[in-house]
Amino acid sequence: MNVQEVEKLLTTRPFEPFGIYLSDGSAYPVTHRGQVILTPRAAHVGIRSSRDGPVMRDVVICALVHITRLGPAPKSTRKRRK
Repeated sequence: MNVQEVEKLLTTRPFEPFGIYLSDGSAYPVTHRGQVILTPRAAHVGIRSSRDGPVMRDVVICALVHITRLGPAPKSTRKRRK
């Protein structure tokens, strides 16, 4: 994945929620454009503390090389079980 593909979804007007899917099976919903900070090699995704609040409880760093796809937002953050 490259930074321009993620940026395109973040700057689309009107904003449409989407999901970031990683090679380890985890997925993170992006419900607001301010939830993601892009750097040349990663998307830093804020994990909300509540559905409506602006406060993030955590940040996940998603290396662009591990993003397998961008698609419909998952219902919640999920990790693959081993």
